[in-house]
Amino acid sequence: MNASTRQVDTVCFAAGIIALGSLFLPFVSLRPNRISSGTPLMIWQVVSPYLVGAGAVLLIAVILLPFIFRHGFNFAPAQGVWGNLLAFLVIFTGGQTAARLSSGADVYARVSLAGGSWLLLVAAYIFIVTALKALGGRKVWTFVTTAAAVLGIAVLVPTGRLNRLSLLQEFFGRQDRFFSELVNHLTLSGVAVAFAVLLGVPLGMLAFRVRQVRKIILWLVNLVQTIPSLALFGLLIAPLSLLSRTVPFLRDLGIQGIGWTPAVLALTIYALLPITRNTYTGLETIDPALREAGRGTGFSPFQLLWRIELPLALPVILAGVRISFVQAIGNTTIAALIGAGGFGVFVFQGFGQAVPDLILLGTLPVIVLAVLADRLFGFFIRMIVPRGLRLRGEEAA
Repeated sequence: MNASTRQVDTVCFAAGIIALGSLFLPFVSLRPNRISSGTPLMIWQVVSPYLVGAGAVLLIAVILLPFIFRHGFNFAPAQGVWGNLLAFLVIFTGGQTAARLSSGADVYARVSLAGGSWLLLVAAYIFIVTALKALGGRKVWTFVTTAAAVLGIAVLVPTGRLNRLSLLQEFFGRQDRFFSELVNHLTLSGVAVAFAVLLGVPLGMLAFRVRQVRKIILWLVNLVQTIPSLALFGLLIAPLSLLSRTVPFLRDLGIQGIGWTPAVLALTIYALLPITRNTYTGLETIDPALREAGRGTGFSPFQLLWRIELPLALPVILAGVRISFVQAIGNTTIAALIGAGGFGVFVFQGFGQAVPDLILLGTLPVIVLAVLADRLFGFFIRMIVPRGLRLRGEEAA
């Protein structure tokens, strides 16, 4: 058994321990209304103890078999299937339990997934991720491992089997607002990263070309990352408010101390570091002999940049954009505090009203968007960058 396989099995073993431990935590919580504290229910109180026992035995088998049969078997597909099955069963069982407990109860009663359910989902996620790493280029199994649970849950939603879960009830009560904030969240993140690319790539090129300003540029973009995001949003309010009062034309354009303007500025500043540093790194790691060959063929500095340097640095630059976009999706949540909107609206409403499921309604989509953005951007890079350059870019990044 090679080192990578041992690492996968060890991680899956840890995930299995987490899953087994979650069986001793409440599986769901029954509350008289959305803001009251609930009554915790263990999994064996809502599911047949025999089924729970059978699931525990299967879980133990999944995590122990790779250590028993150390040679000649690849258990990654089984672990991936088990991760997907575990995630699907948690959501399905939670939905069925919510429907059963809500039947005949007060109309305001809520059933929420509790700590045990969330830990089981964390364990399922670890199983899936580690299995994907071990599967390598096996496309069919990779697709099954990636999409099976998601597709299964997507099929469940239209059937109404999950409708009595408190999280879904929060969603149905704010459905129109949810999709408008989804568009707002993505637009804020996308605009900020677009501005960061327009600024960060030239800054990275300047840092590479001019040694006298290199340390200053890299120091400044690093310094921004040390400022808490909430503080940076707040610091921009006063100067922008003063600017909008001083220059009425800017106020007419919508530039003011709260709202989109400070949000986009702060998100752009935060997104600069990965793009600027990766641009500098991509140019720095190009073999000097390639530049000499370009100069020898009569390339001007612009032709050298456009035809040799940027194409070779592109994989590293795109990796920086990928990091910035994922980071911007998370940071955009804070923008709701200054009136810019996004999924942070639900998060901070949930904190204000002490409604955990409303917090989750804002938090979970951000996590999903970040994962999807990372995967889709990675797919985009694989599509447009030749494999040799891509491997070089990954090594440099």
